[in-house]
Amino acid sequence: MSENNYEVTNPIQACNDVFIRPSDVFRALSLKDNWSWLPFILVVVISSLPAYLYFDMVDYNWYVDTQIALSMPDASPAELENVRPAYGTGKSASMFALIGAPLYLIIVSAVLALYFTLVTRNDDKSIHGFFDWYGAQWWFMMPTIIASAISLALILIMVEPGSQASQSLLSPTSLSYLLSIQTSSKWFTFMSYIRFDTIWSVYLGAVCLQEWTNFSRNKSFIFSAIPTLIILTIALFWTISQ
Repeated sequence: MSENNYEVTNPIQACNDVFIRPSDVFRALSLKDNWSWLPFILVVVISSLPAYLYFDMVDYNWYVDTQIALSMPDASPAELENVRPAYGTGKSASMFALIGAPLYLIIVSAVLALYFTLVTRNDDKSIHGFFDWYGAQWWFMMPTIIASAISLALILIMVEPGSQASQSLLSPTSLSYLLSIQTSSKWFTFMSYIRFDTIWSVYLGAVCLQEWTNFSRNKSFIFSAIPTLIILTIALFWTISQ
């Protein structure tokens, strides 16, 4: 079968091809319904596992002490003790990861779907509404599965129960991990936002815009990147102000 005649015929095939033939996947999604449930389940389940496992295994008292020291460096011992209960326990943090991560992704996807709906509503080719773009978001986030799988592997290999392991293991495709930036650095959070899988997701969003609209290649990349650039700009200014 030639390249031009290639056809994506089912959602399982699409979950594989979105990494290597994204144009074909989004072309098929333009005509298919109810395919986005599969990436939704994969992204929600797999992306919540690293944080669950990390908090279940790490020395949680050490983790809390580290976080408090970073957020309240000038606090008195009494103030530190008053803040500690707010962090809960390792078990509660693990359970929150299982619930909080999916809720966060659902909300973020809805916001981004609204954004894509608004920026494409005046395009002559675009026939896709909010729910179409909401489903597309889960395909854009498929690279997080790879990042989460790497994170899971690193946690299983490097973290012993009760050990003191950096939370950078939760974002192994970020600059904070790749450049070994310490959590005590004011640049840690900002560098954690710059992730390979996020850039990949922006690329998938641009490919989808090219397939579903009359947007040029450059225009598609610009509009796909704007939400990420806004977040990075806010994070940069916050970091500089510290």
